[in-house]
Amino acid sequence: MPQPLQRWYQEDILTEIRKAEREKRMADLSYKLLPEFSFFEKEINTSLNFEGSTIQGAVYFHNCKIKGDLIFNNVLIYTTLYLDKNEIEGSLYGENIKIREVINFIESHFEKDLNLKNAQIKGFLGLNRIQVNGNLILDGVIVKNLKSRTGTIKGDMYLQNAKIQGDVLIRRAFFEGLGNFKDTLIKGNLDLSGTMFQEILDLSGTIIEGKTLTKDFRCQNLIAKLE
Repeated sequence: MPQPLQRWYQEDILTEIRKAEREKRMADLSYKLLPEFSFFEKEINTSLNFEGSTIQGAVYFHNCKIKGDLIFNNVLIYTTLYLDKNEIEGSLYGENIKIREVINFIESHFEKDLNLKNAQIKGFLGLNRIQVNGNLILDGVIVKNLKSRTGTIKGDMYLQNAKIQGDVLIRRAFFEGLGNFKDTLIKGNLDLSGTMFQEILDLSGTIIEGKTLTKDFRCQNLIAKLE
């Protein structure tokens, strides 16, 4: 039987981060039951490890500088994971993350990799205007429509006006909506092997300096005016 998660509150999170910074180690926020929390215009001088935790609400990072990695492997987030205008001086790891609403990483910069392998998301995956100095890894991602009383948020993926220095790996993934990669620069390869978009994929204005791999790729319609 798995052990029940230990409940922590916002003050516990802050205390652990401050202690980890003093001790020059990674902040251990793993396998906890956490509330919704947010960081605005903060400089965090360590990596944050949320491995295996459940977060009972949304997670917000706005205009922060994180001098290390953000680790969300095997995390369950009840609503949204939202990062805008952040500087991540390491990688973001979110393998097997489960999001009950959307992921939106708008205009954030990742010094190394952005890895969401096997993520399960309801609502859209938003990566507009991100910069990734390593690889963008979305193998096995599943993005489904989110239905509510007020309507449906389509299971779309947005990667517009982004800059990826390495490869974009979207293999064996599924999107219930569309893909919009307009005006994005990919310095490495774009690998869509085995992936399905149930609606269109728009690659107009996209620059791909490496290879484009599309074995067993499917979409409703491909718009591709590549530069």
